Amino acid sequence: MKTRFATILTILMMLGIASVAQSLRLVDTNLNQNGIVGKDIVTDLKIFNNTDKPIRYRVYEISKNIGSSQVNLICFGEDCIKGGAISRRDMDPLLTRTVKPGETDSSISIILESGLVQGVSSITYRIENVDDPADFTTFEVNYEVNEFSDEGLLYSSKNVDLSDVYPNPVTEFAIFDYHLKDDSKEAKIIIHNVLGSVAGEYLLSPYESQLKVSVEQFNPGVYFYSLYIDNEGVATKKLVVRK
Repeated sequence: MKTRFATILTILMMLGIASVAQSLRLVDTNLNQNGIVGKDIVTDLKIFNNTDKPIRYRVYEISKNIGSSQVNLICFGEDCIKGGAISRRDMDPLLTRTVKPGETDSSISIILESGLVQGVSSITYRIENVDDPADFTTFEVNYEVNEFSDEGLLYSSKNVDLSDVYPNPVTEFAIFDYHLKDDSKEAKIIIHNVLGSVAGEYLLSPYESQLKVSVEQFNPGVYFYSLYIDNEGVATKKLVVRK
């Protein structure tokens, strides 16, 4: 009977600890990422403080399963360090952020340099209250890295690869997959209507590999999308919008 009571007491104590922990929560963050070989994959963290007090926190890696040519970075604003270089005891102000009560901090991002070969990887991180290390939450980011396929490719050069738009016809989002090989080049997609008027202009970020364009403001009909590199049109194809 005493043993059973002790077990129940232990469980209740653990539940009590759990109820006061995890004052920081990850919200609206994509933890299942897709990318292509040779391209950085960026995950922007959104960390919510669900208490009534400001919290100083840090993020650090606790385990990983990544390829030998891959490198993971944690970026605090514009300063990045290798994920495995962060110690839980490291109190360097560079590695800490403060989030106000009831607010979300978006100043930390995680980058995976995808390396030379395709495959799957995963990294587990901890978000920890600096002033109370027992108050933490963990999360895992999963990656799938693929070769950029020639199938469905609209344009390919030493500067950029761009897929055909999909789906086509489109009712909600027009999606373009791309690989910007030379980030010194400015690449963008411009969508025109049949009269030649510009319906939308979208810069291809060197830090992303996919562009999603909402067609909510587009009238149903036929459009044309063109790839421009340094303001020179290099490829054009038809896009159909349906509602």
